[in-house]
Amino acid sequence: MEIEWAVAAALIGALATFSVWAYASRRRLFERAADLDQALELRTTELESARLQLQRLSTEDPLTAVANHEQFLEFLEREWRRARRDGLPLSLIFIDVDHFRAYNRQFGRKAGDEVLKQVGRALAALVGRPGDLVARYHRDEFALVLASTDGPGSIKIAEQVRTAVRDLKLPAAKDAPDEFVTASVATSTAVPQRESAWEELDLIKAARHALREARSSGGNRVLRANLGLAGPPELVVTRR
Repeated sequence: MEIEWAVAAALIGALATFSVWAYASRRRLFERAADLDQALELRTTELESARLQLQRLSTEDPLTAVANHEQFLEFLEREWRRARRDGLPLSLIFIDVDHFRAYNRQFGRKAGDEVLKQVGRALAALVGRPGDLVARYHRDEFALVLASTDGPGSIKIAEQVRTAVRDLKLPAAKDAPDEFVTASVATSTAVPQRESAWEELDLIKAARHALREARSSGGNRVLRANLGLAGPPELVVTRR
């Protein structure tokens, strides 16, 4: 009888020990699972952050933080298709910092980069609708895409752009005609039509043609390229 009680007591003790061990093991497993879930969540967050960062870098100009050239072309093509479908005007504005090479020669590349950063911020502050885009087109050239904006509307914004750049009051190079950094600005507007052979590249060509005219005629001015309603684009430069 005593042996049976002893055996029973030993079994009870073993069961108690096993229960404590099982409870502790299960708790450790739960804690480990919670740690794994937390680590997985953190890793997922890091991967999503990296994906967004990569996406931002692929569409953003690293110096000025506005859209880059590739994003500009994709955005313009998309808005051109939308404008042609809906029969709405689409405007493009090109901006070139006047006498930028002379500025870099006198003040250095780092100071020139700072000018571009400030111009980019000034342009971004002027537009903000979903159908608008600010982009760095090439070196010291910027571009604005303005959806549902007609010619007079684009001229108004172009004049605001010209004024905003000069109002930065950045000292110009000694060879420049103005005491502050200025910009040449050009606009082009079209209402894309299904039966027309126009493409968004024609809008770019017209605006950049007007930009060269603005630059060669002294800068710090707005010129407009008017595109006719039929046939190939016709450039009509209008001094402001």
